[in-house]
Amino acid sequence: MYVLAVILVAIGVTAAPVIGFFYPAWRELKGKKPLTEWQQYGVSTLAIGVLLLMGILAWLLINS
Repeated sequence: MYVLAVILVAIGVTAAPVIGFFYPAWRELKGKKPLTEWQQYGVSTLAIGVLLLMGILAWLLINS
């Protein structure tokens, strides 16, 4: 169970910066319109939410 918890946290720690930082930059590189300020807040919130979700799932795995 601990190994799965570590894997989940590693996925969350990796996904948070990828979603929060690299997705808006990748979108601009593709030639799409840049994100508005509120859309950037939404993407950052999604990144933090993914990290939080992985932490909660890891906690549930460890305590089960």
